[in-house]
Formats: sequence, C-alpha cells, structure tokens
Amino acid sequence: MKKYILFLLPIFLYSSTFNDLIKSIDNNLLIQSKKEQTKALKKLLLTKKAKNYPFIGIQAKATRLYDTPTAGGFAPTPIIVGTKTNLDISLNITYPLFTGFAITNSIKKAKLQLLKSRLETQELKRELYLKIVTIYSSIFSLNEAIQASYEAKNAIEKSYEKAKGLYKNGFINISNLYKIEAEKYEIFSTIESYKEQRDSLTNDLQYITGIKVNVSFLPNFNLMQNKNRLQKIALNQRADIKALRVELKINKKDIALANSKKYPTITLFAALKRQGDSLRLDGNGFENADQSYIGANLNYNIFDSGEKKDEKQAAIAKRVATKLYFADYKRVIKKNIKNAFLRLKSLKFRAISANKQIKASQSYYNLTNGRFENSLASGDELSRSIADLAKAKAKKQEIKAKIFLQKCKISLLAGSSFFLKKIK
Repeated sequence: MKKYILFLLPIFLYSSTFNDLIKSIDNNLLIQSKKEQTKALKKLLLTKKAKNYPFIGIQAKATRLYDTPTAGGFAPTPIIVGTKTNLDISLNITYPLFTGFAITNSIKKAKLQLLKSRLETQELKRELYLKIVTIYSSIFSLNEAIQASYEAKNAIEKSYEKAKGLYKNGFINISNLYKIEAEKYEIFSTIESYKEQRDSLTNDLQYITGIKVNVSFLPNFNLMQNKNRLQKIALNQRADIKALRVELKINKKDIALANSKKYPTITLFAALKRQGDSLRLDGNGFENADQSYIGANLNYNIFDSGEKKDEKQAAIAKRVATKLYFADYKRVIKKNIKNAFLRLKSLKFRAISANKQIKASQSYYNLTNGRFENSLASGDELSRSIADLAKAKAKKQEIKAKIFLQKCKISLLAGSSFFLKKIK
C-alpha cells in the first residue's frame, strides 16, 4: 500500500496547472503588501475629507491660585477682584470657511493617489505574470533537455555494451571503449546540471506563486498578429500607462495647491462656554457665568520671500518632466511591441531549422551506429553523434518554449487584462 501512496504523491504535489499559477498571484505577498498600502491611502483620503467639516471639541480648565486676586495698590484694605478657584468648560466649534481651495484640491489629489496605487498593483501583477511565464517556459525547456539526455544515456549505454563485445573480440581498440565511457559520464553530468537548474527555477516559481509544479507541457496560446492594434490596446489599457496619466493629474493638483496659498484663509469659530468657582459653573461673582462667543479669523501672508512662487514653479516643472517622460514611455512601448514581433518571427525560423537539424542528427546517428557495429566508425564518432542528437532534440524544445514565452510577452506588452483573456 505504501508503494502506491508514494507513487501517487507526485501527482498531488504537481497537480496545479498554468492557470493556477497565474491565479495564485492574488495571494503573492508583494501584491498583498501593495493592497495594504492602498488601504492606507484610502484612510488618508478620509482624513483629507474630514478637514472639510467643522471641528467640534470640548475643553475643560481648572485653576487654583495661591492668593486671592486683589487690587488697590497700597490701600489699607485691598479690593478683591477674583477668586482662588476658577473652573471653565467650553464646547468649541471651528469651521474652515475658505482655504483658497486647498482642502478641495487636497481631497482630489488623495483620490488620484488612491487610484494610482490601485493601478500600480495591477502593473505589479503584470510584472509577476511575466516572471511566471519566463520561469515556466525555462522549466519546460530543461525538462525536455533532461528527457533528451536520458534518451542519449540509454543509447550510449547500449553502445557501450556493444563496444565491450567488439573489444573482447578484437574488432576495436581500448581507446574507443574509453571514448564511449567518457561520453556516458559526460551525459550523466549534463543531466545533473539540468536537474539542478530546473529545481532551482522550480523553487523560484514556488516562491512567487506558493505552488510547486512539474512542467510537462506548454499551454496553447493564440496570439493576436495585428501589432498596430496591440499598440493601441497597450496605450489604452495598460495599468502603467493609466498610472502615468493619473500622475499628470496629481501634478496638476500640486499646481492648484500651490496657487491656493495666494488666497487668504477664513475660519469661523464659536464656543458655548461657562465658568465659575465651583462645579455649578454659575460665575464667581466677578465675571459672567456665560462666556460663550462667536467670531471669525482671516489670515493672509503678504510677504514670503517668493516661497509661493517658487513652489508653483517647482510643481509646473515637475508636471513638464512627467509629460516628457510619458511621451517617451509610450514610444518605448510601441518600439518594444515591434521588436517583440521581430523576435517571434526569428524564433519561428529557428524552429524550422531545429526540426531539420533533428532529422539530420538522427540520420547521422543511425549511419554512425551502423558503421560502428561494422568497425567502420570510431567510438568518438559514435559518442558525438549521440550527443549531437540529444542536443538537437533539446534545442527544438528550447525554441518551442521560447516561442511560447515570446507570445506571452507580446500579450503582456498589451496589458495584464489582455493577457488574462488569452489564457482562459
């Protein structure tokens, strides 16, 4: 029973699909961290909105003087003008009537920063999707190389057994046997190297996704061939492009905030206040018990050594810089899509070449193996033909993996949303 359990265990470990890997990104720690940052910005937005409402607070004050307040100078009997104990409690209301539109613009800026954070999360997902497909295709390529190397291992072991028989019968010399044996151990070494690379990449993939997989196939992936349309989709749908547009709007709000400092600020305030010399707050015999008031405060800075002007100029320069960067960024995206299609075209030609190379290597191996059995070829020739055939098979699968990766890259250049539609 244990034997069957051990046999089935890899199936449970590696049962996830390519789609499962893509979906797992929602649970990635970097994505979760970015979402928490977005939550923080949402709370900051609420704090900005709160400044648009009246502030209401309660203030209580109690003092006990060392002496009773008196007046009269050097008169024989000083006049009492206050009490030792003084208590007052007030309910205060403050309202920013006008701030030069600073509060309104700060709220709008906070909303834009929240939107930008969400878009940055989407862009981070796109980058992680690219890492997944890159690692996934590399693991597939290495698995196929391992498979081809095992086939070469079987072939070299069979040839080695034949060579030992030929050597015993005096048809070949010992050097031929050594050559085949050396190639056999070279293949063993190559397999272990491939395994080390594959296992390392598998760990990298598990780190990103939390899932351990055994990549045995490449999913079908249909690619839109119209690069002009893909460029339009990229410039309209990509999260990083949208984030830059939002950044331009944030820069505009920074200019508006700098402008708001040119205006005076007007604050209304009022209080319901009572005071006295006891908790009854019914006065102290010298002042009114009711100390309530209402008023307004105007604040206007008439000279700041050019601070407001410089702040506005800095905000304008920042927006110009962002616009220039944005223009260049869009050109880079268009260029990358064009180059990606050129790369895909080149890989397809290499795939045709790889198929031809396998046929040639297979034919040469068959010929060399037959000649070796008839003592017409050396062990070195046979070993090289086996190794070349294994390399040709591995190369074909490597190019197949690169074509898959390139198709994914092109779709990801159009945006994560576009990519996700293609893998469903």
